[in-house]
Amino acid sequence: MVVTSTRFRSGFECGRRGGSCASSSGTRPRAPNRERASPCAGRRAPPCPRALPVVATSPEEAYQVSTSALVTLSTFEQVLGKVGFGSLFATTGLYWSKAAFGKLKGHGTLEKSTMASANFALLVLLVLRWVDAGHFPLSNMYESLLFLSWGISSVHFYLAYKIPQSGVAGTLTSPTALGVLAFATLILPPELQRATALVPALKSNWLFMHVSVMMMSYATLLVGSLMSFGFLVIDLLAGEGASLPALGAAEAAAAPEAELAEPEKADEEDSYGGKRDLLETCDDLAYRSIGLGFAFLTIGIISGAVWANEAWGSYWSWDPKETWALITWLFYAVYLHGRIYKDWSPKKTAAVSASGFVIVWICYVGVNLFGVGLHSYGFFSK
Repeated sequence: MVVTSTRFRSGFECGRRGGSCASSSGTRPRAPNRERASPCAGRRAPPCPRALPVVATSPEEAYQVSTSALVTLSTFEQVLGKVGFGSLFATTGLYWSKAAFGKLKGHGTLEKSTMASANFALLVLLVLRWVDAGHFPLSNMYESLLFLSWGISSVHFYLAYKIPQSGVAGTLTSPTALGVLAFATLILPPELQRATALVPALKSNWLFMHVSVMMMSYATLLVGSLMSFGFLVIDLLAGEGASLPALGAAEAAAAPEAELAEPEKADEEDSYGGKRDLLETCDDLAYRSIGLGFAFLTIGIISGAVWANEAWGSYWSWDPKETWALITWLFYAVYLHGRIYKDWSPKKTAAVSASGFVIVWICYVGVNLFGVGLHSYGFFSK
């Protein structure tokens, strides 16, 4: 009985290991008869223990597991925000140092690199929030400010590509993008920086189409207004002699021929230290930026009207946000009309465009922060 018990236990252990083994005497164990099966026959070897996934057994453990990934993602977002802030700060210092020495003709490689790193960091930050929240990251003030800062840096690259000799733009676009990002990351309270769920009216594909286009219109129009402000400052410092003449549509078309016919004007331009060249560059940058921003604003207003009809049953309800968007559109329409079809002086059109800087900020921030209308997401309304 003792031997039988030992063989039974040995055979059961061999079955557990899934292999064959020899008995204690060194002989191979005899196979069981079909008529008389051993007690181990028909039994399945128990599986080897495996590592099981972590399962939360209490609400506290479930909360810790769910928030661990969010803490890591939030830390990465903070790092990207600091990288963008540092890059924009470095870009601003580089452009201003070049302006102090009067070197505003072009964009240096170092300035392009720092601005590109800021643009890329903000883009990755927006994508991460998109993945985290599950919707396009334009649901609160913090995300819209991040998008605005990224949009201003993108417009900077557009102007640098179209007009390579437009280094003066960097002296205004880089500090503006820096200020917007600083307000979003340093001034806004932490509760407004968290990704929030969308209200039912915003759960639509129009969120990407309408809000992104409107934010790009704000960024482009702000850059255009900044260029006009730069025009006024340079014109004030240069004096009356460096002012640009008024150009209507016919005069603007004949300007290249006039410049070829009068080469002696080059000496006059050099007498003002290149100020007239800077004025022409600022005027051209403002016109290009506002023309592009006006197109974005038009598309944004039309798409917003279609979305409003789907969400609220009306194309136009004279909501404060809609009203100020229309005011902004009419304001810049007046600028383009005077710039193209009227004999307005560049100084007059620049004054109109520069004042549009305030109009855009009222349309974008002023209405929202005080919680007025259907487009509000501010914190002053509490």
